[in-house]
Amino acid sequence: MRPYELMVLIHPDTEEVKAQVDEISEVIKGLGGEFLKADIWGKRRLAYPVNKQIEGYYALLDFNLEPSKVSEIDRLLKLRDRVLRHLIVRLDEE
Repeated sequence: MRPYELMVLIHPDTEEVKAQVDEISEVIKGLGGEFLKADIWGKRRLAYPVNKQIEGYYALLDFNLEPSKVSEIDRLLKLRDRVLRHLIVRLDEE
C-alpha cells in the first residue's frame, strides 16, 4: 500500500462536516485502505466560485491504499453531491 493525501472541498450548506469526512473514511476502509487521520480546516472563502458557491469547508485526509483502488475513490467522490472538488496526491514513501 502507498500513502496518499486527499483534499476535499465540501458544500458550505453541510451541517455535519465531520459526518461527511467519516463517510469518506469508511469508503477508504471499505476498499481495503488504512485511514490515518483527518484535518478539518473549516469554512473558507474560495478564490473563485465553484458550482455557484463562494465558500466551502476544507478537509485534508491521509490514508494508505493500493494504487489500483485510487481510481475507484476518485469515481465515488465525483458521485457525491456534497463534495464540490477533491484532489488525491500520492505522498513520498518515508
